[in-house]
Amino acid sequence: MERKLATIQTILDLKPIPNADAIEVAQVLGWRCVVKRGEFSVGDKCVYFEIDSLLPVADWTDFLRKGDARPFRLRTIRLRGQQSQGLALPLNKVPLTDTPLEIGQDVTEALGVTKWEMQIPAQLAGICKGNFPSFIPKTDEMRLQSFPDLITEVRGKRMRGTLKMDGTSGTIFASGDRFGVCSRNMELVESDTNIYWKMAHELKLTERMPRGYGLQGEICGPTIQGNRIGLTKPTFYAFSLYDIAASRYLSHSELMKVCADLDVEVVPTVFDGIIDPNWGVDDFLDFANKLVYQNGLPAEGVVWRPYEEIYSNVLDGRLSFKTVSNVYLNMYKE
Repeated sequence: MERKLATIQTILDLKPIPNADAIEVAQVLGWRCVVKRGEFSVGDKCVYFEIDSLLPVADWTDFLRKGDARPFRLRTIRLRGQQSQGLALPLNKVPLTDTPLEIGQDVTEALGVTKWEMQIPAQLAGICKGNFPSFIPKTDEMRLQSFPDLITEVRGKRMRGTLKMDGTSGTIFASGDRFGVCSRNMELVESDTNIYWKMAHELKLTERMPRGYGLQGEICGPTIQGNRIGLTKPTFYAFSLYDIAASRYLSHSELMKVCADLDVEVVPTVFDGIIDPNWGVDDFLDFANKLVYQNGLPAEGVVWRPYEEIYSNVLDGRLSFKTVSNVYLNMYKE
């Protein structure tokens, strides 16, 4: 599913912020963001912009850019001690001409919003060989706060939560006579200096990768994302195995078996059990907030999947989502 950065949503709740007269906190979907006091009432429509949205240079974004002639990136911030994630604006504050605007409507393109992408270091960038192969899904998990109705699909189900490793995602595949290595968004030319290809050679996957599969994982270690996990060497942690011919992901147990044969690390499991029927979005986030890596620093979060692959009506695809730790976000100001 393509991420919708700017959508029409509803203000679900408004709460005061202690010792703050000019601002209050609004709930939109599963997110909480700071808004001007009195600007909204519960039930009002708004345009909601997710974190990592890159807002264009335009008159309606001047109040954010404050004279800066560059697009403005939305981050997780704290205002008067209140965490704020994303931006909610009244409909009359943005240049939208469609009437009526429907709840859930994607207005990302209409408003010129794009996704912020971290600058890629040279050893990760590589040389583009072509687009990411169309026969394998890209590795991009949706956040639970953007799809709170997912709660109804996972309550009472046996789920596995795996640690979200803080690195760079890659895909290694073997389809027929074709062997390829990809970064998040493109297939890469073979190179001795590129970290994705170096991993493929180090793990001997160029010879051992089973035909007809795509192995997806996170590469972590020195020079990657500040090495927040504290590894002494680059390490590939597999998190998905895709059957290309059948157009489906294999279960975690099948991933474990294949990776054991290949001598490839698998992302650590941090939750294995039935989801409490009373859990809501905040409970999933609280679980992620408590996790740390082996060096004691806050973990990035958790990726949640059912024991057996299940279709999600909410996501219109694979049931899989992530909860990113707010402790991690606050420490690294993502």
